[in-house]
Amino acid sequence: MTALVAWAGAAAVTWLLRVPLITLVPAGQLPGPVRRALPHVGPAVLAPVIAAALVGGPGGVDPAFLAGAVVTAAVAWRRGSVVLATVCRLGTVALLHLL
Repeated sequence: MTALVAWAGAAAVTWLLRVPLITLVPAGQLPGPVRRALPHVGPAVLAPVIAAALVGGPGGVDPAFLAGAVVTAAVAWRRGSVVLATVCRLGTVALLHLL
C-alpha cells in the first residue's frame, strides 16, 4: 500500500510539473537559451539512468552489460542508428552470457 501511495504521489507531482508548462507556454515563446538546451535534456537524463543500471546491481558491475554498453556507444557513434546499436548490444550481452 505504501508503494502505491508513493507511486501515485510521484505521478501527480510529475503531472503537475509537466502539463501546465506544456499547455500554458507555447514553444515559440520560450526564451532562446531554453529552446537551445531542450535537445540536450534527453541525453542528460538518460545517462545517469544507464549508469545506475550498469553498476547498481547487487553484484556490482556485470562485465557482459558493461561490454554491451561499450558496443552500443561505439555502434551508435559510428553508424548513428539506434536500432542497430540496440541489436548489437543485445547480441553482445547474449553472447557473453552464453560463454
